[in-house]
Amino acid sequence: MATPESSPNRQELVDVQGFELFERLGEGTMGVVFRARHLFTDQIVALKVLYPILAGNLTYLARFRAEAEAATHLSHPNLVRVFGYGQRGLTHFIAMEYVEGMNLRELLRREGALSEATVAAIGMCVASALHYAWETVRLIHRDVKPENLLVAEDGRLKLCDLGIAKRMASKPGDAPLTRTGYMLGTPHYIAPEQLKGAKELDCRVDIYSLGATLFHAATGQTIHTAENEFSLLMKQATEPVRDPRDAMPGMNHDFANLLLQMLDLDPAKRPPDWCAVYDALFDIYQKLNAAKTSAHIRISKSGGSEPKPTQPTA
Repeated sequence: MATPESSPNRQELVDVQGFELFERLGEGTMGVVFRARHLFTDQIVALKVLYPILAGNLTYLARFRAEAEAATHLSHPNLVRVFGYGQRGLTHFIAMEYVEGMNLRELLRREGALSEATVAAIGMCVASALHYAWETVRLIHRDVKPENLLVAEDGRLKLCDLGIAKRMASKPGDAPLTRTGYMLGTPHYIAPEQLKGAKELDCRVDIYSLGATLFHAATGQTIHTAENEFSLLMKQATEPVRDPRDAMPGMNHDFANLLLQMLDLDPAKRPPDWCAVYDALFDIYQKLNAAKTSAHIRISKSGGSEPKPTQPTA
């Protein structure tokens, strides 16, 4: 996972039943993540401890638990495995697979913009994983961003933070699990309709966020810049993104056009599903390889194979 941060005062969070907490790995929308050891199995995990303000909302917790439990049924080479959800007193936590490596944001700080072939491979990994999550338990992620893409030491890419995903209706007549009044997502990567609080969301919010992430990875720049967060969010909601070729003039035209389509303000004008995204990225990846475009780093796609999203691997 991410390079560990200096450990805070461990006494405030050590009372997590069945786990010994080590250093803090980071924090995000939902809580603080620690490297931890399961006391009964000795397994090292990433343990996400929810912020107390969220733990006080019983409706939220019921939905969160249901979504976390749904994520435990997912097993895909490009998804961080969710082992389970637990509670001790007012402390709620999720145990996840621990990935030794770094996240994509850290990699971008170290490497700068990545080669288009590498970025296309990253996109294929995420498209395959999220197609599988949708087809298996009707999950959309809602916070795809560089921090949530982990590059393991063996080169495999894994998407994490499924604990904040949203489970839609699994079959006609089922009620989707929603979080009324609670906006999830991260500036620079959040889809306009998600930012505006639209009630009906689908995979196209993740397609937008992946497009913003790939734009950043390929150009070294975010899709918008602004003096403050309010101005940034206004741009995210209302302004078309600039052409990535402005930042990277030599970019492959098919790749640039795909990014612009993924980042369209209108969800109806984006690729309709993950199969369309994967197929487009696969074609671009093949063309880039044929042109002998080298990758800065090796990204192992779905355990070394290249499955179509229509045939996800477990």
